[in-house]
Amino acid sequence: MNYRTIVFFSLLFITACQSPAPKKVVVENITLVDSMEDPLEMGKDTIIAPVIDSVQIDSTAIFGKWTQPVQGIDSIFQGFQLKKNGIASSINMETLKYDKWKLLKDTLLLWSHSEGVATRTATIDTLLVKTLNDTVLVAWPITAATGYLETFKRPRKGK
Repeated sequence: MNYRTIVFFSLLFITACQSPAPKKVVVENITLVDSMEDPLEMGKDTIIAPVIDSVQIDSTAIFGKWTQPVQGIDSIFQGFQLKKNGIASSINMETLKYDKWKLLKDTLLLWSHSEGVATRTATIDTLLVKTLNDTVLVAWPITAATGYLETFKRPRKGK
C-alpha cells in the first residue's frame, strides 16, 4: 500500500470509531444527558439518562397507583401513586417516600427522599417507560443493567 492509502484508511477508521456528540434534552430546569460525563460537574438539575428518539407517552394514562410484589414476598405489594398535580406518594415503603413526578417524553422522573435513616437523602429515580396501558407499566430503571425491566400493575378501573 502506498502512503495515501494508509492515511485514507487511518482517517476513515478514526472517524468511524468516534462516538456521536451526546444528545441533550432540557425541560424547565432539568437536563437529561446521554453521556458518561462526570455528574458532579453537571450540576444538581442534570440527570444522566439515555435520550433517544421515542414515542410520546400519554401522560393521562400514567395517573394512578402502580404496584409490584415485594421481592421474595409475593403477597405484599409496594410501589407509587402518581397524582394529576405532579404529586407522587409511596405505597407500602416505610423509608422511601416519593414526593413528586414528571413525565418527559418516555422518561418518568420520580423525586424521593429517605426517612428514618441517619442521613436524609434526596434522589430522583429515572425510569424509561417501555409499555404503558390501563393495567401495566413496564419500565427500565436507568441505573439497572441493560435488559432489566420492572413491571408495575394497577387494578382495572371499576374494581
